[in-house]
Amino acid sequence: MNRAFLKPGFFLLMVIGALGAAVTAHSTAGYLCLLLLIPVGGLLFAVPHWHGRIFYLACSGEILVLACGALTIWAGLFTAWMLAGVVLLELGMLEGKDDFGVFMLFCCVTLVLAAVIQVSDHVLVPLILLAAGAGLVLFFQDIRNYQLRKKYTGAVP
Repeated sequence: MNRAFLKPGFFLLMVIGALGAAVTAHSTAGYLCLLLLIPVGGLLFAVPHWHGRIFYLACSGEILVLACGALTIWAGLFTAWMLAGVVLLELGMLEGKDDFGVFMLFCCVTLVLAAVIQVSDHVLVPLILLAAGAGLVLFFQDIRNYQLRKKYTGAVP
């Protein structure tokens, strides 16, 4: 799969999400979202071989997500999806169709959780459900890794 166009594409969509948050804000707080795009873009394109760049990219992008999410939950969610896409691309975790399928599943689950939060005006129950789901995923992934290690090394770690 040709990944050369994906990184600029995800960043362009992140810019569109921040612009959407800025336009719908009807206040000067929307300009903060646009200003926070500068460090994300700089880390993404200007310093490609900087040690620890992905960590700093995730941190600066999360500040952007929080700023957009403070204005509207949907712009924050969209920006979070694009940030996750950029970070996964940088880590080499979006290589095939299966990886994109899992990414789309993540987007759908978070969309449903955001809709539940928006409708119910409560955050605790959806966050407990999200934590339980993440715990189950980590549990099954740990079992899978154990089975793979046991099959290919023959020893229990």
